[in-house]
Amino acid sequence: MTRWKTIAVLAAVTVLGGCSPKQTWAAKLTPTGLPQFVDTACGGLGVTDMWVQAGEREIWRIRFTRPAEVRELTVGQKPAGAEEKVAWQQPNGDEPLQLSVRHDDGATPVVEFTLDGLKDGKVSYDGEYLTADDFAKKRAAC
Repeated sequence: MTRWKTIAVLAAVTVLGGCSPKQTWAAKLTPTGLPQFVDTACGGLGVTDMWVQAGEREIWRIRFTRPAEVRELTVGQKPAGAEEKVAWQQPNGDEPLQLSVRHDDGATPVVEFTLDGLKDGKVSYDGEYLTADDFAKKRAAC
């Protein structure tokens, strides 16, 4: 293979996802109906910001004064070292939502879900809705 072909192949692999981070975040509902976000990884990167958008509208945002290890967080909670920048604004149940989590390395994984999709104990993880039992099987035991 020529040098240029090798460079083209390496560039294509990088652009098409050779460096994409593995999805570790999931969304579920608490018994009170508030979204709870769960990191399935066992530690690692610190979190600097978390926010939820409904379309272009930001409906919740929390920012940490320094990168924090976050394993679970329910909207409305304010852990030590965090500041709520946008208070939770309840969306319609069928409205598409996106959770974004910014890590201290700049990576920002996104979880897409609706509140209606999380009913009956469902969990939005890696692009699909799972039962709580199926999610527990995929979640790492730390």
